[in-house]
This record gives sequence, structure tokens and C-alpha cells, in this order.
Amino acid sequence: MQKARSNGKGFTIIELIVVIVIISILTAITAVIYNGIQVRSRLTKVKSDITAVQRSVEAYKARNGTYPVTAASLNPDWGTATARTDANCSFGTHTADWVPSLSTTLPQSSPTSRGVNSFPGCYMYVSDGTSYVLSGWNMLDSPQTDTMYRRLGFRETDVSHSSLEFYICNHTAIGGASGTYDINIDYYKRSYTVSNITSALCNETPPTGA
Repeated sequence: MQKARSNGKGFTIIELIVVIVIISILTAITAVIYNGIQVRSRLTKVKSDITAVQRSVEAYKARNGTYPVTAASLNPDWGTATARTDANCSFGTHTADWVPSLSTTLPQSSPTSRGVNSFPGCYMYVSDGTSYVLSGWNMLDSPQTDTMYRRLGFRETDVSHSSLEFYICNHTAIGGASGTYDINIDYYKRSYTVSNITSALCNETPPTGA
């Protein structure tokens, strides 16, 4: 007895390939959008954290007459005292109370916070009681120009400088200058930094191209 021939049609190889390609493209687009949202969310948190800690530092000054002190003197390139870094840092003091004497829980950096050459970034603070530098240092995935951008901050965050994190004003070695300025290795542009330091203490004139 002869079987009835099915009239149903299946997908051709070309149709299957087209479907697979479309799914792959949509998956890639979704991944890019998701990663972008994650990066923006993380950077928004860093800015929010720095702003909140700055408010606490200023409130401390209003109550006590000085900012929380980490060093006896604060001079560019002094190199004699380490800045305080948060507990998750792999360099510096790596302490939870990276801004001393504040009666509040301080934010801590994330292992995913990486900037120049994928070196780790951290929350950092230094002050002599009169001037201070507060930064989400080297925590940005790409250079920024006008959001909490200051040409003052700390040292490179690679292994060779891991134990000597101190305040440096507009220094070419950490400012992206290696013979010719390169914005992609400019630590200042990979950080959100706030400070009350004025031009009298730090000339922040950026190099050409910054």
C-alpha cells in the first residue's frame, strides 16, 4: 500500500542560514547595548560616590575647621606620604576608611574599574587639612573631558608604582606624555576628581590634544 505524500514544506538550508545570521546579529546588538548600559551605570555610580564623599568631607570641614588629614603637608610631587586608597585597591593603603574620621560608610571600588592599559582603578584621597584631592582614580574605560575633570591626582596604578601613591599636579609622566601626548594613556582623563586646590598650587594647563 503506497503511503500518502506529505504536502508540508520544510525550511531550506538557505532559509535556516538566514535565520541563524539574523539571530546572531540581534544577539550581538543586544550584548553591545547591555554592555553600554552596564558601563554607563558604573560610571554614574562613581560620579555619585565622589560627589557624596565630597559633601561629607565639606561637612567635616564645617564642623571641625579642617578637612580630614592624611599628610602633614600637601605639595605637588612631594612623594613622602602615600594617599589613602579604598579597601578593594591592590595598591596604596587599601583601607575601608580611605577618608579618615568620617562617621559614614565609604564606597569601595569594583574589580571591574579599570582605566589606562586596563590597570585597576580606586577611590583615593589625600589632604593636609587645608587642601584635598578626592578621586575615582583611573576608573574610566575611556577618556573624559569635562565631568569632574582635573589635572591633579595620583600616580600610575601599575604594579611598579603600587606602594607609592601620592598627589601629583599635572605631571607629564601620568598625563599621557611619552614623547608625544597620547590621550589614551592620560590618567587624569580616566578619572573623576574633585578638589579645592587652586591654580596658585597647581597649574592645570593641559597639554596640546588633551
